[in-house]
Amino acid sequence: MLRRILFMLVMLVLVVVVALALVKHHADKHFYDGYSAEYPLNSIAEEPTLVEGTVEAFHQTLPAHYRRQRIEFESQPGERVPAIMTLPVDAAEPVPVLILLHGSHQEKEFVEEICTPFNEAGFAMICFDQHMRGERKVRGSVLKTMKAFRDRCYKTVHDTRRLIDYLATRKDIDSNRVYLIGASYGAITGTVVIAQEKRIRAAALVVGGGNFMLLANAPEVRKELPRWLWPVAGPLMVVAAGVADPLHHAAQTVGTPIIMLNGSNDGVVTPESGKALYAALGEPKEIRWYPVDHPDREAKGEEVIKMLGDGLAWFLNQDAPFRKEAKKENNDGTE
Repeated sequence: MLRRILFMLVMLVLVVVVALALVKHHADKHFYDGYSAEYPLNSIAEEPTLVEGTVEAFHQTLPAHYRRQRIEFESQPGERVPAIMTLPVDAAEPVPVLILLHGSHQEKEFVEEICTPFNEAGFAMICFDQHMRGERKVRGSVLKTMKAFRDRCYKTVHDTRRLIDYLATRKDIDSNRVYLIGASYGAITGTVVIAQEKRIRAAALVVGGGNFMLLANAPEVRKELPRWLWPVAGPLMVVAAGVADPLHHAAQTVGTPIIMLNGSNDGVVTPESGKALYAALGEPKEIRWYPVDHPDREAKGEEVIKMLGDGLAWFLNQDAPFRKEAKKENNDGTE
């Protein structure tokens, strides 16, 4: 009798495990479903205001000179996404735009720390609060937080694509010149955006990486976890959100120029993780290394500023064929 009861219990556990595996397989298969350009955007854009002064970023005092505009749009019916756009002070014609996907602990306001050089070079920049951050914070139980973390992966991709739909409605933005900067977590999710969204002309992935097992075992990540959790942190991350690992999507970025800007001393997104993502990306691609830790932990902020400056120079090169100077040369028949 006891043997029969044990057998039934084992079979019940197996049935539950198989059922859960099938549910997860189905959920993963349709993880990124749901984006639609047919949803009404119901957008709101406040009047731009002039910002002049200084800003503190990466332990540096930097100039601030741009026009700031707060925007909202709906990514799905009823789900509003707040964003901040920064614009060149003087722009006589539609400008190219850089979408900034912020890091895991940042918010949309981060764009104002770094935007001025990009705005003065003729780009608009825009950054939205990702799910769980800023005006979209999620509060509740551990299970609710875990679900929100998993949802954030696909929501960030959908929200970015809907943002591009919104940008296409603006007369002051050249919707044929949409670029993307993904920083840290924004580089991880940004890889999936590039794979799915071919309206992005070129992209920079700043301190980005792949392989969730490597990311979960990074030195600075381990410091945030109790020691007993170290052996299972990687497997738990793979089970919870492995479908969003950029390594699964990186090959589909083929055709979109990508530059990776990574730190050789990074304790959050380790060089091994950065190299794994770079190897998986489609061509054309380039990677550059800087002697820095993760930017929000780096004491030598001037090196991080240099990294961003190199990214700006790269974007200017990508955008050069569409600029006035290039058009004038083509019209004159000169090289």
